[in-house]
Amino acid sequence: MLVNAIIVDDEPSARSLLRQILSEHCPAVRVLEEAADVKSAVKLVNKHAVDVVFLDIEMPEENGFALFDYFNQPTFQVIFCTAYSEYALQAFEVSAVDYILKPVSISKLVAAVEKATKLIGQPQLPQRFQTLRENLSVTTLQKIALPMSDSLVFVQLEDIFFFEADGSYTHVVTKNGKTLVSKKIKEFDELLSNDARFYRIHRSFLINTHQIRKYNKKDGASVEFENGLSVPIAREKVKEFDDFIAGIRV
Repeated sequence: MLVNAIIVDDEPSARSLLRQILSEHCPAVRVLEEAADVKSAVKLVNKHAVDVVFLDIEMPEENGFALFDYFNQPTFQVIFCTAYSEYALQAFEVSAVDYILKPVSISKLVAAVEKATKLIGQPQLPQRFQTLRENLSVTTLQKIALPMSDSLVFVQLEDIFFFEADGSYTHVVTKNGKTLVSKKIKEFDELLSNDARFYRIHRSFLINTHQIRKYNKKDGASVEFENGLSVPIAREKVKEFDDFIAGIRV
């Protein structure tokens, strides 16, 4: 399948390098034209039948997010090209938005192109980009996209009580109930590894410590949440969790 693409980046050298890598490693991608700013990109999208936009974020006048303000329901797929920090990369991951980290990782680029190709023609989810905007505007992640079989569900991280492992799936328990997600708990643990609110107290449970109502130490340690549910703490994790709680009290 031939994929029509444009590259949007204010740095000519970055556009040239990405075009070269795409030519060598993603032969199905045909780069139609390049743009140095959002307004020029809008003209190219309207001019061509664009399948994928490789989009820089930090650009003069308007950042990359402004591109979506010009289209009611964009059907082109977007792969962000970014040199953001580790925190920002977490924001991309939890928002379910594809990105390529500068300097460009060839394996990441190929994977992003393969994913975008499968989604060509499908309407974009504005919530993905709004969630990303929100997460990038603060220092603590606000929302997360939960992948379902045929959709994404967006929830506030603060509304999550805990994640519960179920084989290759994970139950996400929130203030609005329980959702079964097609992602392993290990992936959520990695995504939220730098978020001090979340703590892996058991191989099957990743909890939001801000939602703990009670810490029970009798008959096997466990924590109880504001919704009345409780989950066990693994025996080998009790001492570590005690130290963690002590740190919070201090």
